[in-house]
Amino acid sequence: MDISYDDKHHLHLGYYEDNCDYEAIAFKRQLEDVWDIFFDFQGYGFKNITPKDELTLDLFGTRIFSIDNKEIDYNTGVQRLEQWLSLNNMI
Repeated sequence: MDISYDDKHHLHLGYYEDNCDYEAIAFKRQLEDVWDIFFDFQGYGFKNITPKDELTLDLFGTRIFSIDNKEIDYNTGVQRLEQWLSLNNMI
C-alpha cells in the first residue's frame, strides 16, 4: 500500500534532555487520521532496529511509530518520542 502524506501538515519533535539532541519528524497521512513518525537512525549513529521492510523516506529516516489521531500537538508527540527512545534504550 502506497502512503501519501500531506506536505502542509508535519511536525518536528525533539528530545533535548540529558545531553541528548534527537529529533524526529511527524507526517500526516493524506487520506487517514494518522501521523507517522520518522527517525534518522543513521544520522544519529544508531543501528536501525525497525523491520527491514519498514517505510523509509529519504532525508527523514524510517517510520518508528504512528499516532492515530486527526491532530497531534508538540507535547504529545514529544512524550511519545521520549517513550520510544527509552523503550529502545537510546536514552
